[in-house]
Amino acid sequence: MSWIFLSLIYAVFNAFYTTFNEHRHYNGYVLGIWRGFGVSLLVAPLLLSVPQIDSAPFYAILILQGLMIGVYDSHIFFASAQYGSHSCSGFMATCVLITTFMWWGIDFSELAELLQTPPLIVSIFLCLCGFSAGYWQMMKVKISRQAEEYLYPAVFALALMSIATRFIAIHGGSAYTGVIYYLTVACFTSGVYNTVMFLSTNTSPINQAKERAEADKTPKLTRFQQLKAPLASGHAFWLIIFSTILIASKTLALREAANPGYVIAMLLLSPMIADMIKTKSFPTTPATFVVIFFLSLLLFLVN
Repeated sequence: MSWIFLSLIYAVFNAFYTTFNEHRHYNGYVLGIWRGFGVSLLVAPLLLSVPQIDSAPFYAILILQGLMIGVYDSHIFFASAQYGSHSCSGFMATCVLITTFMWWGIDFSELAELLQTPPLIVSIFLCLCGFSAGYWQMMKVKISRQAEEYLYPAVFALALMSIATRFIAIHGGSAYTGVIYYLTVACFTSGVYNTVMFLSTNTSPINQAKERAEADKTPKLTRFQQLKAPLASGHAFWLIIFSTILIASKTLALREAANPGYVIAMLLLSPMIADMIKTKSFPTTPATFVVIFFLSLLLFLVN
């Protein structure tokens, strides 16, 4: 049951993460640089408190994870500034289904166990479909084809990241060790990825969209000005702190949950939490209650 509480923490901080650049409009690669290097350097001293892991596949997964984090971070930051946080969050339901079925294909033992109780797996499948449908209705996502195509890599990156995170959390020895290696090695790699992308591109990857017409008329900042902007405003500090908490809670939750998709399902609460923070009131739409009902039923069935 502790993974549910950890997943809830993950969902709360993910609400801040997906809305972070909605009104600030920083360069997405710059935020990825601060997030990656900042988290890694913050936690690096704790490497002295964990045993050294001598496993090439473990480090290979960490590096691969870092690259996927880089892709996911930059896509979310750019898209939230361009299309709004709801557009980004609207794809979470798709990611839940992809992650769940992908894990069943990788770890067939869980699916084989569920298949021994047909009513259970049918119920889980209906819950997945039920809250996904309710979520789409709750979000009322209406975005351009360009936005869809831009966000698809982020959807698959999150699904693969969740599975890789589970591998890191389990094969890192203790839960604490897995978290420390994730926060240092994987996050550092994501910082390197975003640095390379930032230095090799002159414009936003979605800079030519119609929605950016007005923004393109504003004076351009130099690379150094773009890089120091989050630090000068103090936003980089908060991004690093809540990212550290987000990643740690996610890693621990994925270590304990039977299926990574169940943890990602909790992310469906993130847009709801974000709206509650903004409006200081609980959304009372029928779709909201549908999502909560099917999500609660799923958590009951898998525990």
